[in-house]
Amino acid sequence: MGLGAVIALGSLFSGFIYLVGLITYRLYFHPLAKFPGPKANAISPIPGIRSLLRGRLPLDNKLLHDKYGSVVRVSPNELSYNSTQAWEDIYGHRQGLQNMHKDPIHVGSVDPIPGVTTLTMADDANHARQRRALAYSFSQKALEGQEPIVRGYVDTFVRKLGDMGKRDEEFNMVNWLNFTTFDIIGDLAFGEPFGCLAQGAFHEWVALIYETVKAGAIEQATRRFATAGSPVQNFLLSLVPKDIRYRRRQHLLQSKEKVLRRLEKQTDHKDFIWYILKQREKHDLVDDEIVVNGALFIVAGSETTANLLSGLLARLIWNPDKMEKLTAEIRSSFPSEDEVTNENLMKLTYLNACIEEGLRIHPPVPTGLLRTVPKGGSYIDGEFVAEGVSVAVNSWAASHNPINFRDCDRFVPERWISDEYSTDIKKGMQPFSLGPRGCIGRHLSYMEMRLILGRLLWNYDIVSTDGAEEWNPDGEMKNMRAFMNTAWEKPNLNVKVKPAKR
Repeated sequence: MGLGAVIALGSLFSGFIYLVGLITYRLYFHPLAKFPGPKANAISPIPGIRSLLRGRLPLDNKLLHDKYGSVVRVSPNELSYNSTQAWEDIYGHRQGLQNMHKDPIHVGSVDPIPGVTTLTMADDANHARQRRALAYSFSQKALEGQEPIVRGYVDTFVRKLGDMGKRDEEFNMVNWLNFTTFDIIGDLAFGEPFGCLAQGAFHEWVALIYETVKAGAIEQATRRFATAGSPVQNFLLSLVPKDIRYRRRQHLLQSKEKVLRRLEKQTDHKDFIWYILKQREKHDLVDDEIVVNGALFIVAGSETTANLLSGLLARLIWNPDKMEKLTAEIRSSFPSEDEVTNENLMKLTYLNACIEEGLRIHPPVPTGLLRTVPKGGSYIDGEFVAEGVSVAVNSWAASHNPINFRDCDRFVPERWISDEYSTDIKKGMQPFSLGPRGCIGRHLSYMEMRLILGRLLWNYDIVSTDGAEEWNPDGEMKNMRAFMNTAWEKPNLNVKVKPAKR
């Protein structure tokens, strides 16, 4: 046997010994060895990576929770939770304890600018500073100023649907909800819409946003396989096709162009930047921070609301008794369409129960927002977890947890207003997360949901043609895929509308 063969054989044997040792360590001696979960997931991140790239991670992990319980080891160094206490322990205000930071596995929705991060990716000090600067844009006073902007696009949405109704035309409601939310957030973030409603089609940039999110999922897969920033992870990133990485970068560059154009304008148009400019000097907010957060608002502020409304309407179509009850409440409450305002819609008991149930049964952010356990370790849901472990609450699993919600897979708006479901643990659902990094735009999202749904059902009866069955409400959403934290890849919801009978 030659020297080369001996070296090769020795290398092979050494590799085999290392692999056996690694598997043995992860199964029996790793700090997470005591936690339940599939052995394949304990040994390797590959099962989780496969679920991530297929868009099935939150759904697959929910099935693991069904089998293993409230905490599951879903990767060698990662735990997934579905309990109410875990929400508080991971994301809440941790009195006297260090906050859990964003995990290195986590990839932001937007490419960073060197030295600058978005609100969601900033460290604690910069997050607090940015949040103070941006919070004014999402205050109650700001919402009052923004409602006319939102109502203007809802007017167009209602009119466009009416035009199709007159032609007895079938259309995909999912697209039209996306057109509306993208135009709203485009105007609020940049002072100009994308023109989706006017054209009845997605702006090319909107299509780019979907690709941006998918590209982020690919980058996250590399981070799950190797430590973020390591030579191995950088090598894996280099294998990602350049056009995919280019699309992700283009979203940031186009956002920068729009933000800079808006900053040059002198206007009283009360979009986000109008409010931000009043706070920027006080909180040392630089142009690039406005750019990256503007890009973030486009992704987070459009998809989440459209996701919720699409899922909610699909459930209402599948439950005609609920649709009839909701429609009756809206139409009986407002003799005139001018009265269908956010303030008045907030008073409708069943409408708001339907929205809450929609957020529960079809959470717009279904995946877990990964955090890292800080130095010294921490107790989560009553059990000690070592420092450096990746942890998250799987929003989909938590809101479909029978311990948290009776009839958890049924669409039951009454659970939010009836004593029959008083034993439900409502805090098990946190669609906007909670704590110091909870969603800053939740009140804007609620306003959009109320106005769009309220105006839609005040004006029209919705007739399902085909497509609602693709949402598969009784199964594990076989036709749905979710990438990263904000993007459901949704099947069509084909409908017709008919004018309301009064």
